[in-house]
Amino acid sequence: MNQSFTSSHQAALRQVAFVATLVCLVLSGFTRAQEKTADAPRSPRRVKLNIEEVEAATSSQHARQTIAASIPLDRLEDHHRAQVEALLTKRSLFRCLPALRIELEPSSYEFYRRQPEIAVAIWQVLGISEVELKQVVRDHYTVDSKDGSRGRIEILLRTDDLLIVRGTGNWHSGLLPVPIRSEGLFILRHRFEQDRDGRRFVTHQAALFLAFPQQSVRNVAKLISPVTNMIADRNFRDISLFLRMMQVASVQRPGWVERIAGRLKGLTQSQREELLKTAARAVVTARRVRETAAQR
Repeated sequence: MNQSFTSSHQAALRQVAFVATLVCLVLSGFTRAQEKTADAPRSPRRVKLNIEEVEAATSSQHARQTIAASIPLDRLEDHHRAQVEALLTKRSLFRCLPALRIELEPSSYEFYRRQPEIAVAIWQVLGISEVELKQVVRDHYTVDSKDGSRGRIEILLRTDDLLIVRGTGNWHSGLLPVPIRSEGLFILRHRFEQDRDGRRFVTHQAALFLAFPQQSVRNVAKLISPVTNMIADRNFRDISLFLRMMQVASVQRPGWVERIAGRLKGLTQSQREELLKTAARAVVTARRVRETAAQR
């Protein structure tokens, strides 16, 4: 393998991960730091966080066609519809991530789904991500990484059970003379349910379309897609575990959540208070479940 191919391979691999960061609610930005900072708050004690895989991930043509056909183009604004249709006609990479079922309070899921910048702020405090996500105006965000990569994400549609996000970005690798540009579309669907004991669950699944204008990068990205698919699947599971972890911490270690809220940067006081209210609702639900179980 020659050196030029190796450089392109590395550049494409990191670029795929960065675009996933943009359009997957900072999906690939959710990577563990090499070591925690000295003043990072201690995490709650280790507990088993159960995440159930309901449906396996796939990159099949059938799944691609099914998901593309399910996008409600008629509900998008005209310019957004044109952007989505243009991306879907490109020779883009595709991945349908696994469908995962999490025991989680619906209000907690909605809280992070509607305010992803709060999740990113928590990751920074915990030392598991250096990505910065800032809201510019409603439904528009900028994403910056310390390696010089940056981009923008825009929420095209958000309903009670659907989220469609478009992201664009540039990555300065230092290995190539020009920045690598890419575009992505992220589609997230979810549903809530409750069992006979009153426990609440969310099942969610996401699909990702990634397009690269440069033919050379596109070819290498396709070649290494088995690796990047595996990374995307793992990171989606990691985010699901994060949601479950925050639920467990809210119930078992509310003081820890309160300390985390006090350390968050770049957020308003009302956002911190909303985080604590979301945690309090999880406590109420857990108490109700215990009382129901005791009455059986």
